[in-house]
Amino acid sequence: MSNTDDTLDSGSITDSVIDISYDNGFTFSSGLRIAMTLLGLIGCYAIYDGAIGYIIGPPIVLFSIYAHTSKTGTDVSFENNYIREYSKSFWIKKGKWIPTGLLPDITILKMGKSIGINHVYSEKTAQTTKTVYSVCVLSANHRKRILICETTSGKKAHKTALFLAEKMDKKLKDFNPIISKATLAKRYERH
Repeated sequence: MSNTDDTLDSGSITDSVIDISYDNGFTFSSGLRIAMTLLGLIGCYAIYDGAIGYIIGPPIVLFSIYAHTSKTGTDVSFENNYIREYSKSFWIKKGKWIPTGLLPDITILKMGKSIGINHVYSEKTAQTTKTVYSVCVLSANHRKRILICETTSGKKAHKTALFLAEKMDKKLKDFNPIISKATLAKRYERH
């Protein structure tokens, strides 16, 4: 089991059993992945064509594969009470395991992710906002947070947060960071 003496930046944790893994989506946007698919096809054609294509084609194809396999997510180990935010590319996960002894709370944050689209015949940018619910573990003062999963459904986020709170022995709380006296003094000086 995890000790509360563990620090959040412990480098001694090299591996842990993954009990549940949350995929938080692709690193690159869908538009860029489509463009990389087309570029990858051009790279394949360059290799097929031969000559200079043997030199130009493989890096293009490799970058296209990289764009399609780059993802982010979080692994959770209930046995050790560890979590790991990871980035994955070429099907290899990279990330550091963190003990959650110093992270006693879980919360759900509702955020709006804005997506801008430029129109060819207009000077304006069309903005659409997509609501995303993020389940995060928090430090005692709520100043440090680590993302576990993101979803577009509030019910699914609440169900996930309740499940993780029970399994990880955490408290489900509202996000309420403690504001330091220095910050309060700065706010008072501005007014």
